[in-house]
Amino acid sequence: MSPDRDLPGERPPSVVPDSKLLLRFAPGGWRWDAGLRTALAFGLPAALLVASGRADWALFVCFGAFAVMYGEGRAYRVRWQVISIAGAALLACVGLGIAVGATTPSTGAAAWLVDVAVLPVLAVLGVYLIDAARLGPPGVMFFLVACSGALAATRSGVGADGIMIATALGVAGALLVSMAGRLIAPHQPERIAVALAVRAVDDYAAARDQGTATAAQRHRAAEALWNAWGTVYDAGLSEDTEGATLQLLSAHRRLGTTDPEADAQGIPLARPTIRYRLLRSLNWDSHAAVTSVRVACAVVVAGVLGGLSGSDHPHWAILTALIILQAGPDRVHGRVRAIHRLVGTAAGLLVFAALIQLSPNGFALVLVLAVLQFGVELFITRNYSVAAIFFTPVALLAGGAGANGQAVGAVMRDRLVETAIGVIIALLALRFVIPRAHRRTFTWTEHRVRTGTAVLRERLHEAAADAPPILELRRDLQFDLIGAMRAGIDSTHNDPHWAQQVWPPHAELLHSGYDLLAACRAVPPGAKM
Repeated sequence: MSPDRDLPGERPPSVVPDSKLLLRFAPGGWRWDAGLRTALAFGLPAALLVASGRADWALFVCFGAFAVMYGEGRAYRVRWQVISIAGAALLACVGLGIAVGATTPSTGAAAWLVDVAVLPVLAVLGVYLIDAARLGPPGVMFFLVACSGALAATRSGVGADGIMIATALGVAGALLVSMAGRLIAPHQPERIAVALAVRAVDDYAAARDQGTATAAQRHRAAEALWNAWGTVYDAGLSEDTEGATLQLLSAHRRLGTTDPEADAQGIPLARPTIRYRLLRSLNWDSHAAVTSVRVACAVVVAGVLGGLSGSDHPHWAILTALIILQAGPDRVHGRVRAIHRLVGTAAGLLVFAALIQLSPNGFALVLVLAVLQFGVELFITRNYSVAAIFFTPVALLAGGAGANGQAVGAVMRDRLVETAIGVIIALLALRFVIPRAHRRTFTWTEHRVRTGTAVLRERLHEAAADAPPILELRRDLQFDLIGAMRAGIDSTHNDPHWAQQVWPPHAELLHSGYDLLAACRAVPPGAKM
C-alpha cells in the first residue's frame, strides 16, 4: 500500500440528497453535436418519404433512427459496425412487433396478455446482455420502444411494409449522419475520451499530492483510462506511439506513481471479450443478474396491472418500469428517475395535446419531430424529466396515438395512468425484490478482486509482467476492480449505514488491486516481478 493515504479514515462516497438530484442538471457538457445527429438521422429520411408522397410512413423512421444513439462516443472505425448491429436489432424488434400485432387480437384481455408475454422477455434479455457486457447507455429501452410502437401501429391498421421500409431508412440515416463527422474530424471520439481520462487522472494526482485521495477518486481515474484505452483500440491507434496513445501512457504513469518520468511498459490490453463479460455475470449475485431479476418481476407485474386497469396500452407501464430499473439496483437514482419519468410524462402530454391541436403534417411534422428528438438527446444525460417532455410526444405519435379517430383525452389519460403504474411497481421492486442484493453483489465482486489479485500475484513469479497471459490477467483484474467500486457505490446509496462499516476494508482491497497493477507497469519490459 502507498504511504500517502489514511485508509482507516476513508469514508464512502457522499450520497447526494434526492431533492438536489431532482432539480439539478447532471455535470457534463451539452451534447449539441449528438442532438444534431439524432435530429438529422430522423429528419433526412423522413423528409425524403414526405417528398416521395409517403408522409404516412415518415413517423416510423424514428424506430430505425434510434440506432444513432448507440454509436455515440465510439471511434469511427467501429462506429458503423455498432450502429449496423443496433439497426439490425431494431429492425428485428420492429418485425417482432408487427408479427405480434398482425396475428393477435387488437383489444381486450387477449391483447394485453400477449404484450405481457412478449415484451418482458425482450426486456430481460436486453438488460442482461447490455449490463453484463457493460455497453452503457442508452440501454435496451429503445428496442422495446420500437417493438411496442410497431405492435401498436400494426394494431391501429398501419401496413407492415410501410413500417419496415421507414425503419430501414432510419437505420440508413443513422449510419450516414453518424459517420459524416469522419470527413471533418476523423479522430474526435478518441481525442474526447483521452481528454476525459487525462482530466480524471490529473484530479486524482492532485488529490494524492495533497493527501486527500480516495478509492472512489482512483476508481474514476482508472475507469476513465479504461474507457479511453478501449476507444483508442477501437480507433486502431494502439500501435501509434504519438498523439492519443502517448497522452494515455503519460496519464497511466501519473496514476500509478508520483514520479511522472518513471519508465513504464507499453499499452495495456483493451476490454475483455464479450464472451468473457457475459459468462462472468452468469451468477445470481452479479449486477447484471440482480438487475435482470428485478426488471423481470417489475415489467410483468406492471404489464398485468396495466391491462387490468382497462387500458389498451399496458406496454406503457412495462416501458416505464424498464426505464427506471434498467441501470441497476441504485435506489437513490432509481427514485429520482421514477419521479423524473412521471413529471416529464405529464408535461410531455401537454406538448402532445398541443401538437394534436395544431395538426402539423408533411414537412412541418418532420421538423417538429426532429426538434423533439434533438431535445431528447440534449437532455437525456443531464435531466431525465426534461428529456421525457420531448420523448413522450415522439413515442405517442410513432405508436399511432391519436390516429384513426382515437380520443386524445383517453390516450393521455391511459398514458398517465400506465406511467404511474410503472413508476409505483418499479419503486416497489427496488425496495422489496431481493432487498439486500447490493450486499451480495458487493461480496461477490470483492471475491472476484481477491481471486484475480491472488492468481495474478502467483503467475507473476512464473512469467514476465508483460507476457500475453499476464496482460490478460491484468486486464481482467482491472475489469473486476471497476465492478467492485460500482458495487460499493450502489451499497452506499442503498444501505449507507452498512456501507459505512464495510467501506475501509473495501477501499483497502481496491487500493491493493490498483497498487498491484501499478507495480506491474513499473516492471521493465520482458522482466519478471
